[in-house]
Amino acid sequence: MDVVTLTETGERDFFEGSDGAYYTPVRGVEARCRWCRVWGHQGDLYYRQFLYTRRAKLVCGRHVQREDDWRGPA
Repeated sequence: MDVVTLTETGERDFFEGSDGAYYTPVRGVEARCRWCRVWGHQGDLYYRQFLYTRRAKLVCGRHVQREDDWRGPA
């Protein structure tokens, strides 16, 4: 399972991933993670995008680790 480390950018709720993509937390959505197929209401969802392209996915919090999160992977 891939785990991406997120670092904060200058914008609120907008993170840069260690894989070169940008992530935005999404709340109140029921959808499947594109990486592991788990339903999003069971955990946090993030909108993953590469800027200026059409490559976008919803991924769950299992694959995301925030740099300032002392607890480790979600």
